[in-house]
Amino acid sequence: MTDSIKLGALAWNQYTPWADLREAGIRADRLGFDSIWTWDHLYPIVGSDDGPILEGWLTLAAWAEATERATLGLMVGANTFRNPALVAKAGTTLDHISGGRAVLGIGAAWFETEHRAYGLEFGASPGERLRWLEEAVQIMRGMLHGEEPSGDRFYAARGVRNDPPPVQERLPILIGGGGEKKTLRIVARYADAMNVGGGFDNVKRKDEILRQHCLDVGRD
Repeated sequence: MTDSIKLGALAWNQYTPWADLREAGIRADRLGFDSIWTWDHLYPIVGSDDGPILEGWLTLAAWAEATERATLGLMVGANTFRNPALVAKAGTTLDHISGGRAVLGIGAAWFETEHRAYGLEFGASPGERLRWLEEAVQIMRGMLHGEEPSGDRFYAARGVRNDPPPVQERLPILIGGGGEKKTLRIVARYADAMNVGGGFDNVKRKDEILRQHCLDVGRD
């Protein structure tokens, strides 16, 4: 028996009128795509950043009402944009709106221009943003599991409760990024999937490294 292949559609929310973006999601769902994604950016990232872009979470909520089958997520959410406890609540709400089709996509973020323009903390380095991400995902995972997690170093959440819980027994977390020492270890510890590109050889290498991290932390 062979593993099945699942296909997803990533619809760009930059330089796109809402009517067209809405229809892209509906069409992907009707065509049988397994998942539908959009970006979490506040400025365009392909071509000129001096142009229009629609907000990601609200796009997913609208797609949830207009579609029936495909899972829905950000590829990937910017951890620096929002408090992680609020993100877990938003992901849970999306799961209810969609009838259990939400995926919580999250990453450390990278586009300094939009952070500077919106007055969002960008951190001093990728390493700092990854430290933020690790604690953020720990909070999110705990909330989605029905625990009452607290922040440790970077976030002030205290015994935060997520009620109602998600529709899915395990709402999946997808982490974007392929850093071999830190990011993939965070994936191994907390996530259900990773988003990494760069061609077959690169993906194969990252997969092998992820599998070793999973062994190290005791996960399949």
